[in-house]
Amino acid sequence: MVGQSIGVLSGTVVFAIWCYAMWAPASVMSLSGITLSGAFVLSLLAILAIIVSIKGHSLGLFLVFFLSFFPIGFFFLTEDHWLQWASWLNLCYLVGAMIMYQSRPIKQIDVD
Repeated sequence: MVGQSIGVLSGTVVFAIWCYAMWAPASVMSLSGITLSGAFVLSLLAILAIIVSIKGHSLGLFLVFFLSFFPIGFFFLTEDHWLQWASWLNLCYLVGAMIMYQSRPIKQIDVD
């Protein structure tokens, strides 16, 4: 339950951050072409993180972490920019996925 909550909360905030980056006034940050489509894809990945967290799929959340962190998130992690928060919250995907994976029920094998 804790891992799911971490995934849902971080996915929601990351989605809000990328939506703000896409629709903020031009004086705050202007995205065009590739960067706008990249922000759109990352906002869709944040929605996917919310869905797989609600469903409790730890491997799905790990996949979303991998897809969202390594191309863009790793870059913004070292930058002095407000989008750095999205990178830190992408790391929460990994934490949530590990907690969900560790707390999954173990299947019992019937040996008759």
